[in-house]
Amino acid sequence: FLDAYDSIRRGSYPAVLRGLALAARSLPEPPRQLLQQLCAQVQGGARPQLAQLLATRSLFSGSLLALNRLRVDHARALSRVLFLTPHLPAFFLRQRLRSHVLEIRHLDRALLRLGLGQLSEEELRAACYLRGLNATHLGRAECRAWLEQWLGLSCQLQGT
Repeated sequence: FLDAYDSIRRGSYPAVLRGLALAARSLPEPPRQLLQQLCAQVQGGARPQLAQLLATRSLFSGSLLALNRLRVDHARALSRVLFLTPHLPAFFLRQRLRSHVLEIRHLDRALLRLGLGQLSEEELRAACYLRGLNATHLGRAECRAWLEQWLGLSCQLQGT
């Protein structure tokens, strides 16, 4: 079932990237170029480096990419990725997304304090899956490495 759910999730990724690329067009030139390069890199199948992602973090607060300013179709695509109901009015959709993202953020902080070494293999896989990685075919070390990278990014972001 996890593979089937992951297939559904992956089907939403192109719409998320399209929404991100569309919003990037309205940004000033230097950050726009960086974001467009990252989108192209991901669309090409590559995984961006942590430093590249951190370089774009300021774009997601106070701009068109902030959760409360996302276009409705982009918010719906993000909701499908997170398995949230995409059939809500825009205000409720954004509120639900914000709530879910903050919940993951709190879980990330707790994981960082607890330490990944304390988690069983099943808990590692569940933590990866909640954050968007299908870990059914990954080993314990790969799950831990991915979660360490995720926490490295997540814990450096602001609440907005």
